Formats: sequence, C-alpha cells, structure tokens
Amino acid sequence: MDDCDDIKLEHYLAISRAIGGELDFQNVLNRIAGAVKSKLIDYDHMDVAVVLPSDKSMHVAIETGVKTIWGIDGKKQENALSPIRQILSGEVDLQTTNDAWEDARFHFDGAIDAPIFEANLRSRIHVSLNVHGELLGALNISAHMKNAYGDREVEIARNIADLISPYIYALIKGEQAQASASAEGAARGREQSLRIGAQKLTDAMEAERQRLGMELHDQTLADLSSIYRRVKRLADDVRPEVRELHNLSDTISRCTAELRGIIENAKPGVLDLFGLTQAIEAQLKRSTQGVDREISTSVVDTTSDVLDHGAYRIRLAVFRIIQEAVTNAVKHSGCTAISVRLSQTSDHIRIEVANDGSEPTEGWRRSTGGVNNIRVRAALIGAEVSFERGDGSKTILSVPLDVLNSQISDEEFSGVPSAVFRRAVAVPESELPRLENTE
Repeated sequence: MDDCDDIKLEHYLAISRAIGGELDFQNVLNRIAGAVKSKLIDYDHMDVAVVLPSDKSMHVAIETGVKTIWGIDGKKQENALSPIRQILSGEVDLQTTNDAWEDARFHFDGAIDAPIFEANLRSRIHVSLNVHGELLGALNISAHMKNAYGDREVEIARNIADLISPYIYALIKGEQAQASASAEGAARGREQSLRIGAQKLTDAMEAERQRLGMELHDQTLADLSSIYRRVKRLADDVRPEVRELHNLSDTISRCTAELRGIIENAKPGVLDLFGLTQAIEAQLKRSTQGVDREISTSVVDTTSDVLDHGAYRIRLAVFRIIQEAVTNAVKHSGCTAISVRLSQTSDHIRIEVANDGSEPTEGWRRSTGGVNNIRVRAALIGAEVSFERGDGSKTILSVPLDVLNSQISDEEFSGVPSAVFRRAVAVPESELPRLENTE
C-alpha cells in the first residue's frame, strides 16, 4: 500500500471517528461533510435523502452547505417527483452528470427540480445507500462548476456511501425504537387517563341518575299524587268549583312542564329534531330560567350547521360539553352574559363558550368534577379542550373535521410530538397516541 492509499484510508477513518457516538441526523451529516470536503471531495451542496421506513414512496432530505426546499423543515416528499427518482426507486445505484441543468433525467413533468437552478447545482454524484439489500436512500454531492467530477470522485463517493450506510441504518432503527417506546408510553398514559376520567364520568352519570330519580320521586310523583287526591275529591263533588278546576289544570300543566324538562335533560329531543344550534339555544334558556339575576345569552354559528351532518355521537358529545360549560357558568361564575360561538377553520370546528363572570377562577375550582367531565368527553371523541381566564372565562373546544363522519378509534385521533425527522422516518403520525392532560 503506497503513501497515497494510506492518506485516503486515514481520511475515511476520519469520517468514522467524526460520526461515532452522534445520534442526531443533522449533526451526523455536518460531521461527515466536514471530513469529506476538507480531504476527499470538494462540493457546494451535499445532502442525504432517506426513504421513509413507514412509506417507501416518500423520503426526507437532510442538507449541509447550500440550503434548498429539498430539506426545508424535514418535509416529506414523493420519490416519484424527485430529480433522483431512479435512485430512490432502486432502478439504479449510481447517477452522475456533468451538467444537471441540461440533463433530461433530472427534469420531467412535476419534478421538484427548482433547487438545481436556484442553487446552481451543475455537476452531481448520486450514490444509493444500502444495508442488507435494503435501500435506505441516497448520498448526493453537487458542485457549481460543470465537469467538476470524474471517475476518482465517483469511486470516493461510493466508498463514503458504503461507510456511512450502516450508521444511517442504525440511526433509523434507533429513531423507530425511540418513537415506538414514546408511543407505547403515551398510549399507556392516555389509557390510564381515560380510564380514570371515564370512571369519574360514570360516577357523575350515576349521581345524575340518582338526582333524576329523587327529582321524579320528590317533585313529579308528589305532584301526581296531589293531582290524584284532588281529582278523587272532585269526583265526589256534584258541583265542583271552577276555581278548583283551574288550579288543578295549572298544577297538571306545571307537572307536565317539569317532566318535559327532566326528559329533555336526559335525552335532548331538540337536538334530534332541530339540530345543535337550536338545542344550544334551548339549553341556554332552561339554564338561565329562575336564576336570581338576569343573564343575557347568544348563539352564533358560522359553520353552516356542519356538526348536524356528522356522526350523532360527536354532536351529542359537543352538546353535553356545552351544557356542562353553561351550567358551570350559571352556577359558579356570577355572570350576566353567556355566549356560544361555533366557527370553522380548514381542519377544525371551534366551539367557544364564554361568560363575563367576575369570579371564574374560584367558581371553576369548585367545579372540578364538571371540568373533568368536559375533558373526558372531549378526549373520547378525539377533540381538544382548553380553558381561558381573563374578563370572565372561556371553554374552547376544537373538533377535527375528519372525525365528524368517521368511526375510527381513539388511537387514530392523535399523535405525540417529536423531532421533525423522527416524525418522518419512525412511525406514521396516525399511530402515535397523545397523552391527554387531565390535571
């Protein structure tokens, strides 16, 4: 082995030493780039395109040197639209050009080829990254000058690709394992949170059933018993007094109204017959009747009643959350105004229940059970809920549009936050559950 070969081997070993122990993709590429540029191949742009393990038709690019839209924010891109689609599809393992501007292989209908011109990338070497016969992606080296690379640089690029492929493979597997562990932990936490919340919700529903039973026994049944006794007495009276008949009629009317209210609270018939907006208006009216202060109410829906066209379970859950928020406001905030506003973004329905109560913090502290019920109901339909304090208080519910007509499970509603590349290469976002905050 001559001196020249010894020097080259030392330069390759420098790459191995530079990336040893480094676990971040961008840092790995930066370290590789430094060793490559100073000793092996001069370049103006270098990137590694990594095919996603979760979707072999997509890839992400990690760049060093000149930055382009190829690597912006770790965005996923289709292999079929990449100028190096032949490499990423496995058709070829090497692609070189003396002038990418003029090379037709890099330019086709729909190709994401703008950076070739914008970053002035003329000479290019593309080498596939492979481990155990599995295509990981491609190492891409470019220069501004035409005819910058020859056979020597191509051979060096192949050697670099062979050297770094096992490390890239290990990083991908490590990211997948870490993301899977995070997802598993988040799923366990979410399951435990929902289990506790669902138990509290079940307890609250049982308490509500007991309340309804007592109300029917102490009020409705008592009224009916009184009516029965009065009717029996009047039946024995040859000439009953008109006033007594009027009083009896009023008592029956009141009893019917109270019974209708109990039934409506148990199963909101207005929701079934007239839709969510009308049901909210009816609930506001019922909740503010008989209160020791005047409370103005308003409902604004700019969504074109989109919730009425979705799954009934979603609509009912939204109504129950609004019902809980309105009840909390009436009972605990001392408010004189309550407003409900429904609006729509490109991917969510936003429901905001606001009141002008002067003591929302203390009131809501006394209403912990109601707040927990709201959180659990939101989690069970894949929605997010938040509470704001200021001049009064707000309950804000965000319902994803894609759940309105779906029957998908809770796991498919959410994802855990992670690093840009981890989200891309490790586990599809739909498979990463999010731990709900139930504090």
